[in-house]
Amino acid sequence: MIEKLREKESELNTQYAQATTQFGTGYPKVVELNNQLKQLRAEIGAEQARMQQEIRDEYLAALQRENLLTTAFNQQKQEANQLNESSIEYSVLKRDADANRQLYQDLLQRLKEAGVSAGLRSSNIRVVDVARIPTIPIKPNVPRNIQLGLVLGLACGIGLAFVLESLDTSIRTIEEIRTISTLPALGTIPLQFANNGSSRKRLKPVSVQTDDSELPALVTYARPRSEAAEAYRSLRTSILLSSFGAPPKVILVTSALPQEGKTTISANSALVLAQRGGRVLLIDADLRRPGIGRLFGFPARCGGLSTLLSGVDKVEDVMVRSTEVPNLWILPAGPVPPDPAELLGSTVMKDHIARWRSEFDHVIIDTPPCLSVTDSVVLSPEVDRLILVVRAKKTTKLALRQACEVLLQVNARVMGIVLNALTWDSAETYYYYGGRYSGPYYHEDSREDKTAAVSKVS
Repeated sequence: MIEKLREKESELNTQYAQATTQFGTGYPKVVELNNQLKQLRAEIGAEQARMQQEIRDEYLAALQRENLLTTAFNQQKQEANQLNESSIEYSVLKRDADANRQLYQDLLQRLKEAGVSAGLRSSNIRVVDVARIPTIPIKPNVPRNIQLGLVLGLACGIGLAFVLESLDTSIRTIEEIRTISTLPALGTIPLQFANNGSSRKRLKPVSVQTDDSELPALVTYARPRSEAAEAYRSLRTSILLSSFGAPPKVILVTSALPQEGKTTISANSALVLAQRGGRVLLIDADLRRPGIGRLFGFPARCGGLSTLLSGVDKVEDVMVRSTEVPNLWILPAGPVPPDPAELLGSTVMKDHIARWRSEFDHVIIDTPPCLSVTDSVVLSPEVDRLILVVRAKKTTKLALRQACEVLLQVNARVMGIVLNALTWDSAETYYYYGGRYSGPYYHEDSREDKTAAVSKVS
């Protein structure tokens, strides 16, 4: 760099001399060459200063490395001297250890010889004190064993209870539903009981069949003053107040898995809405395993929704009006078609829903489980609100979470969740009022009355 700058300085000096000779010192080009020459000399000076600084830095770095190497050499020298001293000390200690080992072996040999000599001599042994017979056994210690058994049994029982609780992934309370799904809880339907004299016998959940051992599925009509009927009326209140302005007209009822009670809840919800005075249409849209027809006693081969959508029958041919509940109309499922999802998603179904929306105050549609088939998912965009049924101690948390995700993916307007078959051990505190202290408020009808009532509804 210095050489290049020197060459450039020489060229500028030549040009400056020529220009000065030809034009004089005041000429602009001469002034410019003079300025360039000054700037170039300043650069040369700066470059020389930088080189001097670099040479000085290199010298200082070399001096520092020399000092470090000298220090390291001195340390290695000291370590070598210390190693020599340690080697000498090790040799001395090794000689002492060898001498002590030899001395120990000699003493051990003499001790063994003395022991053998003492054993050969005859010993003089006499009884100093006679042993006493113990009054109590030393083993087993019964009180201690009983205490240990109680403590271990209690610990194992508590541990087993925690293990079983952690393995049980089913839903038990409304709080679990709110935590998992973030959806509102519309109501709870209790697991029903039957009174037998002074004792209370636990029965199976509400089923389709009606016999001497089970309560009827249409409990809101057969036993209108019972605890379960009051729970359905509370559900009706939640449905009517769920929307701002007017209550929803077309309501779809589904569940995550089969056998969670959605058909029973659909039928009883339609009954309590009809008892209120509104025109209610109950539709069995479960074209795979229909249940509304069995509840109300329709023949298995009669026409219904499937024949209506196929064009075989007309609406007035398949829709049945209840004689005992004047405001209730029922549309059974009809024969099982080969393609239920295509029928429910057709434009014919949409046109009928639009027509029923104007003719009835409420339309309750019972559909299959949303995780098993897609029928309820296909119908969900056509309804005003959707009710998801969850069965206590049966529906798993994973199934509820997946059902909510499936419905939210299609933008279904989910009204809320109904917890079905709720028992005392899984119910919350407020529901206990309806269990033990329900005597003055809920009147259980006789067995003959409920059988007659079911036959009237049918």
